[in-house]
Amino acid sequence: MMKQFLTLIFLFWFSFSFAQFAMVNDNDSLLNVREDAQPNSKVIDKLPNGHLLYCFENKGNWTNIDYTNKGKELNGYVYKDRYQFVSGFPALSVAKKTATSITLKKDRIEVIITQNKFNKKKHKFTYLKEYPDQIELIDNKKYWGRDGRMPTSQFENIIIKVGLITIKLPKSALEGLYEPNLYTAEVNYDKASDIFYIQTMNSDGAGGYEVIWKVEKGIYKERLVAYGF
Repeated sequence: MMKQFLTLIFLFWFSFSFAQFAMVNDNDSLLNVREDAQPNSKVIDKLPNGHLLYCFENKGNWTNIDYTNKGKELNGYVYKDRYQFVSGFPALSVAKKTATSITLKKDRIEVIITQNKFNKKKHKFTYLKEYPDQIELIDNKKYWGRDGRMPTSQFENIIIKVGLITIKLPKSALEGLYEPNLYTAEVNYDKASDIFYIQTMNSDGAGGYEVIWKVEKGIYKERLVAYGF
């Protein structure tokens, strides 16, 4: 267990040094996503300010990104000064950790993330035809964290408290995300826009993924799942 813990910590920091979550921050309000790292390359998409990105390495003045749009997982290149890393916003600090929860705090803000055991009796499974022991879908949807195997744990709740106000992320924000590693949790808060960015890196040692949730003005907006390591 300790070896796995140290391995995941290493992978987290290794991944973090090369890839980070960001959001579109373009003076023109729409960011051109190009097919290749060239100014005359084909524009394959346009993303509004605030749209979540997962940024990989730079290629000259261009950054390779993963993102989603209209439910599709996509990849392309954007100019390197047209986005802002989420890590640039003030971060909450870890206040409490248990085996199944973590609490992060700053001033009057508190974010609580909890997990529980996965109950396979409450779910429906679709298996690969070629490999009947490998799970393809859970509840007819894609899932992350177990690389074809049966999940053992899942996110239970993510709750944001700001003074007397409590915000609870909906079930849809957490579904399909398994094997949480709560000790990797980070929360950044853009006070000017009243946006929370909550992220974790998760895996049981296989099927690793990172996820970020965006909560704006008290309302859950979106999440982005990325294969960061």
